[in-house]
Amino acid sequence: MKLIRKWFFSGLAILLPVGLTAFVLVWLFDLLDGILRGLLSKIIGKEIPGLGLLFLLVIIFVVGMLTSNFVGGKVAGWFEKLIGKIPLIKTVYNPIRKITSGLSNDKNESFKKVVIVEFPKEGSKSIGFITNSAFTVEGRDKISVFIPTTPNPTNGFLILVDKNDIQVLDITVNEGLNMVVSMGSSFEGDLKIKKNIVLEDS
Repeated sequence: MKLIRKWFFSGLAILLPVGLTAFVLVWLFDLLDGILRGLLSKIIGKEIPGLGLLFLLVIIFVVGMLTSNFVGGKVAGWFEKLIGKIPLIKTVYNPIRKITSGLSNDKNESFKKVVIVEFPKEGSKSIGFITNSAFTVEGRDKISVFIPTTPNPTNGFLILVDKNDIQVLDITVNEGLNMVVSMGSSFEGDLKIKKNIVLEDS
């Protein structure tokens, strides 16, 4: 029985991550492909799997190309301000816009540094990601750090700390996320602290 149990859990350890990954990818594909699938199937007269997703990617690239120049940027900025002032819609649109702006702006330091902070209590340390270093609280410089939960990094805590209370790790954001998702098992060796790091305003 011990041998059978060992074989079962060994197989489960291999197949479960693969199965869940495949499930998430298929679900994501169907979600994105379905956005334009119905419209395109009416235009061309038949349904082609993947065409909706391909067309959606083309639209994203075209919009990005058009808004990257001066005129397009001005038009996009005007449209964003208009949407950002509509009651109810702005409560959803503005936070999402700030997140996507951080991803598209190369000068933004948001989510580009992995840090260690004292959390959730004195004497314990947690891994976090800097989200903003360009604000103050009652005149004192503060840094907002997102502390993700494990193994699901989409949930977590937002804490405000002094610059002197954080240590920047010498690892990439991907390595930091892998540590969180794997509950620390993905990293082996010594975590190095970067020395003499100057935190730029993001």
